[in-house]
Amino acid sequence: MNESLDTLPPNALAAFARLFSKEKRSWRHGLPRPRLADLGHATAGLELRAGKVALHLAEDCPFEEISPGYLTIFVHRLSHLCPGVEIAYRTGYGHPIVATLWLEPAPDESEEVWADAIRATLPRLEAALFKQPEAAHGLSEDGPLGWSRQLPEVEVLPDQLHIIGSLADDFVKANADLDEEALRCHQNRFVRRTRSFEILQPELPWIDCLRHDDLRSGFWDGVQVEQFTASQLVVLINVLHQGNVYNTTLFDRARSSGLLAKICARARELLKATPGWPY
Repeated sequence: MNESLDTLPPNALAAFARLFSKEKRSWRHGLPRPRLADLGHATAGLELRAGKVALHLAEDCPFEEISPGYLTIFVHRLSHLCPGVEIAYRTGYGHPIVATLWLEPAPDESEEVWADAIRATLPRLEAALFKQPEAAHGLSEDGPLGWSRQLPEVEVLPDQLHIIGSLADDFVKANADLDEEALRCHQNRFVRRTRSFEILQPELPWIDCLRHDDLRSGFWDGVQVEQFTASQLVVLINVLHQGNVYNTTLFDRARSSGLLAKICARARELLKATPGWPY
């Protein structure tokens, strides 16, 4: 299905309702909300994402309690065990570990064609989530929540510090009472600006940096950004961006805790101390 959609096709919704008769309320804020079905041990979901029809299957995490950083590492592991299936920790589905695949029928296909597509896709989602214990195996043996490990060193140019610092006002505003759409706009602007100046380097592996003591395993309130070097700031920004793919609460946690505003403020401080700046 190549056509970008504005709404879920009626026949897709009808097929989903026929296959999963026990509807479940979505607690996600903002629109559009997914259509959810209660499967008891799991939640099935149909949603429009980026103009395409996505089928979700959500189950509980095998951990009773785990830090945000280790949760991200776990989902990253699980994702690598399931190539071709998108897996992330997401809110609003009734269960937090969500596997996703896209359905391919054309929007005007019959209800039966949509039902067949859902039936054919669901086992792949079930198989992916079945690997959760494998992804969790040995995770707690990797060491305590904070590892004494060096963060990688990256080169940071004054222009890059300037870009990071220029975004400070966005995150002061973002801590005000804004709706979900406005918050997403701030996040998207941050990603666009940092990517365009090569601050973001998504091709490199950053997830394991969440083990480092300085990043507090994703408990952002304890991160002492005021003492960070420029290199550490850029590493943290990359960890946030890449980690948010697997744990979709990381960026919001960083915003609501004030971490993003502190990152930008620290960049301004470092820039002022840079010899020869401004040019």
